[in-house]
Amino acid sequence: MRKSIYTKDHRAVVKRLIRARLEAGLRQEDVAKKLGVTQSHVSDIEAGSRRIDVILLSALSRIYKIPFLALISSKVKLLSLQEAEAILRRRKPKSSPAFMAGLRSLFKSLK
Repeated sequence: MRKSIYTKDHRAVVKRLIRARLEAGLRQEDVAKKLGVTQSHVSDIEAGSRRIDVILLSALSRIYKIPFLALISSKVKLLSLQEAEAILRRRKPKSSPAFMAGLRSLFKSLK
């Protein structure tokens, strides 16, 4: 088994985490506060540069109020950039242009 975190499966889980956070209407700062970590820690997770263990996935599933398996199941539909932007507009109508540009950059880096 490969030890690298840069696997197809890891990227798929990261995309599901981002989708779940957006659908929950939470910012990275909100999640970080609930986890007791920094926003940059959450950003590193979502950028795919940190390992994700089962304890963290369990905590995130509770924060996002979704089943644990939804974070690891390959049957979960992944968000497109347009879907993510639409969710943000509905949840956070005052999202800044800089935030939206950052979101676009994040999604491009995950492809």
